[in-house]
Amino acid sequence: MRPNRYAQVLWAGRELLAHPGATLLIALSLGLLTTMLATALLLSQALTATTSRLLAQGPDLVVRRVTPDGGRPVSVQATATALAIPGIIDAHARIWGTVRAPQGAVTVVAADEKTFHRLQASGPIRAPGPGEALVGNGVIVPPSDSRLVLQGVNKITVRVTQHFPLESDLVTHDLVMLDPEDARRLLGLAPGDACDLALTVFHPDEAEALLPELARAFPWTVHIATRQDTRKHYATAFGRHGGLAALLYIPAAIALLFLVASVVRQQMGNRARVGLFKALGWTSRDIVALQVTKALLVGLPAIAGGVMIAYGLVYAPSQQWVGTLLLGWQETAPLTHLDAGHASTIFLEVTGILLIPYLAAVLWSSLVQAASDPQDLLNRGT
Repeated sequence: MRPNRYAQVLWAGRELLAHPGATLLIALSLGLLTTMLATALLLSQALTATTSRLLAQGPDLVVRRVTPDGGRPVSVQATATALAIPGIIDAHARIWGTVRAPQGAVTVVAADEKTFHRLQASGPIRAPGPGEALVGNGVIVPPSDSRLVLQGVNKITVRVTQHFPLESDLVTHDLVMLDPEDARRLLGLAPGDACDLALTVFHPDEAEALLPELARAFPWTVHIATRQDTRKHYATAFGRHGGLAALLYIPAAIALLFLVASVVRQQMGNRARVGLFKALGWTSRDIVALQVTKALLVGLPAIAGGVMIAYGLVYAPSQQWVGTLLLGWQETAPLTHLDAGHASTIFLEVTGILLIPYLAAVLWSSLVQAASDPQDLLNRGT
């Protein structure tokens, strides 16, 4: 009475349905563990990949003028000084700052072609003119007249004409783009002044070698930030939050141990049934194959479901929990469109971490039972 391969799958399903409570508990446990581990790993990878992509679109070096009492504006003409240094292929004077709006602090930037390119503003988006503003979706605008009051060094009122697309919300959520002269007036800058210089280097990997020469080139003290500095800053910030997320691994590991122990206990409790199978002519190979088939019928759908839930939690275009929990947004969090670069690798890792111990427990207990004497199994199982 040995089953063939297809009948073995049907028999495994029948045995699982005979104990629906235990089967459902194991499936839910595996699914929950998968969701926890996959979400943490996917989120870490997605934040790293997205940050690297966004930083790659930014400048290689940022030059700021500093004094003992704080930062000072730089002249737009200083771009010529930077371009005179071999290795610098582009210099862009930027106007930006943080000001107050009705809902809180917002970031103001002056509209120009290079800023538009780096923010990937395209399609129907156009640069704001005098008295106009292009805002992110997190900036609250009165619906009645679309007027936005901004308070910096000076106070101005602008009319919101457009919003940035939702796809760029991670970067533009609290951003207000103004005409350059409106931005200067709001920030208290004189004509021809800017906040800093954004530099592009011919060989970005060698940008740090230009720091001493840049520092000597300007007639005032400067602070120069590299892309690597910015990347380290975000890596440190994500690392702190990632350390908190890593605490999930401790209860997950404990839960996995309990799950494995429960599977072994359940398997060893079926001695009489295994003894009956052997008495009816089943071989050790048939018994092991049956138990492994049962484990796969439970484990694979549970892990696949957990992976799909984790994927939706991290990469769903409408989710905001990442901005609320990890990026510090207290009220309206940005929509985080994260890069799903190496998600398949994470899926394989999580599947291996959970499925291998689960199958190992089933295989070990099945081999122990299959190698036992049928009469002994029947006696001990009663």
